Amino acid sequence: MLFIEDYSDQRQKSWCIHCGAAIVVVEANRDHVPSKLLLSKALRRRGAKFDRGCGEPDDYLPQVVICKRCNSQFSRDETYLLCLLHALCAGSLYPDPKIHPVAANVLRSNRDIIRALKDAPGGQMLLFNDLQPFTLYPDSDRISNVILKNARGHVYHELGEPVMEDPANMFFVPLMSMANEEKVNFEEIGDGLDVCPEVGSRMVLRVIEGEGLAGGWVVVEEGKYRYAVDWSSGIMVRTVIWEYLATETRWAT
Repeated sequence: MLFIEDYSDQRQKSWCIHCGAAIVVVEANRDHVPSKLLLSKALRRRGAKFDRGCGEPDDYLPQVVICKRCNSQFSRDETYLLCLLHALCAGSLYPDPKIHPVAANVLRSNRDIIRALKDAPGGQMLLFNDLQPFTLYPDSDRISNVILKNARGHVYHELGEPVMEDPANMFFVPLMSMANEEKVNFEEIGDGLDVCPEVGSRMVLRVIEGEGLAGGWVVVEEGKYRYAVDWSSGIMVRTVIWEYLATETRWAT
């Protein structure tokens, strides 16, 4: 996605958006939002080149500064979500490497997560690997951790302000399970023009000049990840992961 300079108030950048620690007194590093694991390797390589100063402006991957401790704590849950998505899209915890080579490699490399998915109450037991349709009962808390991490990051990145309190509401569902009217409502994002975003924030330029927006959505990678931020009534973040998982995180203020 296209790099847009951030000119919002830097005083808002003084704390980790997850734990509230003062950035100046803790080890801090850059966290990608969305989680890099959810994007293709090709895009991640181009994003790394941009970070080194030798890439193209549209190879930028959104990132924010948080404390190193919080950043590392999300790693296993991000991998868990990656494994879950691969298993669901391949329709198996043990996909055929000839048909689903990437999924097979990821799942084979994370056997502890595969065991956790198999052993979950009501999960896909070994005896019923061929059960149709393929069904998994994942740990919703682990998925929520990643969704919230990315949602906080999107607000911070786009509006230039932290939202460290717990959200008022959060949900995630397969996009295909939504009724047509629900999908239409989910895809429609308010423009927020009745309430101006933070002066100097990236969202100001997106709204005024339409930079990187498609119907209110910011596309990080086509078919892999897109997000939308609505600040017209409280703050709401919606994401679509792999055009499969739809999420919404909402803060009242």
